[in-house]
Amino acid sequence: MGSVRLYGATSGYLELQAPDVSPNATLEIPSGGFGKVLQVVRVTDATESSTSSSSFVDVTGMSVTITPQKADSNILLIFNFSYFLQTVNGGTAQTAYYQIADSSNSEIQTGYALWESAASSAGRSNRLGNTTTMFAFTSPGSTSPVTYKLRFRVNDTNGYQKIENDNYTGQIYAIEVAA
Repeated sequence: MGSVRLYGATSGYLELQAPDVSPNATLEIPSGGFGKVLQVVRVTDATESSTSSSSFVDVTGMSVTITPQKADSNILLIFNFSYFLQTVNGGTAQTAYYQIADSSNSEIQTGYALWESAASSAGRSNRLGNTTTMFAFTSPGSTSPVTYKLRFRVNDTNGYQKIENDNYTGQIYAIEVAA
C-alpha cells in the first residue's frame, strides 16, 4: 500500500493512503473546486404588495432568474422581506418560494413560512407584522435559466396580507455553489 504526504506551509502534513486495489485505481480531484461560489444574482424590491386571495399569487418585484454555469451546481436562495397580516377572529397566511420551470409558470419545488395571528374575541381584528428571512437550497440540474418567485396568500376570508418592501427593501439572493 502506497501513500502520499502533503506538507503544510508552516507545519504538519496530510497523508493519503491508497487501499489495496487490483489491478489499478484512479483518484480524481475536481478542477473547479467543491463548494466554490460561482455567481451571485441579487434582486431588490421597494414596493408594497397586498392580497386577500386564498390562492397563491406572485409578490410583485420578488422574482429572480439565474442561469447556472454548471448542471450539477446547487442554488442557495435567500429571501428577505417584511410582511403584515390582518385577520378577524384569528387566521393564517402563508408566504412561499416557488421554483418555476418555464414560461408556463409550472411549479417544481415549494417551501413556505406560515404566519398565524392569535385568536381574539368575535369580530376583533388581529394584526401581525415582522421582517423575516427564508432560506432554500435547490439543485436545478441543468444550465437553463431558472426563476424563483415569492408568492403569498391568506387562509382567512376576512383577512389580508401585505409584503411591505416599501418600508424595508426586500431582497432575493440566488447564489450558485459548485457541487
